Amino acid sequence: MADAITYVTDTHALIWYLTASPRLGESARQAFGNVAEGKAKLIVPLIVIAELIFVIEHSRAQIELAQVIDLLQRNPSVEIAPLTLEIVLEMQKLTAIAEMHDRLIVCETQMRKAKLITRDRKIRNTQFVEMVW
Repeated sequence: MADAITYVTDTHALIWYLTASPRLGESARQAFGNVAEGKAKLIVPLIVIAELIFVIEHSRAQIELAQVIDLLQRNPSVEIAPLTLEIVLEMQKLTAIAEMHDRLIVCETQMRKAKLITRDRKIRNTQFVEMVW
C-alpha cells in the first residue's frame, strides 16, 4: 500500500459511512470502500473520536462507540492518529476556519499530504486541502 491514497475523515463523514446514510457523497463512499478493501489508507484524527463521543452522547447517531473503535482498530488500513503538539501549534495558521476541531482535522490532512473526506462547506471554501465528497 506504499503508493495508496491517504484520506483523513471528518466526524460526520465517518458517521454517515458507518450508518450507510444517503447523505454520504458518492466519492466519499468510494474512498471509504477503497479503505475497506485495503486499497487506500484512512487517518482518523483523535479529535474525530472525541467528537464522535459527543455526537453519540447527544443521541444524534445510532452507533455504538465500542463497535466503531473495534472496527477501526481491526482494519490495518486505518490509523487513529494522536493529537500532537505539532498539530495544535500548526492550527494557528488556519484562522479562516472558525471551529477548533475542523482546524485540527485540516492540519492533520495537510501534514499527511492526504485528501479530506468532508462535506463541510466552510472547509471547502478555504481550499486549504484537497477534498473528497
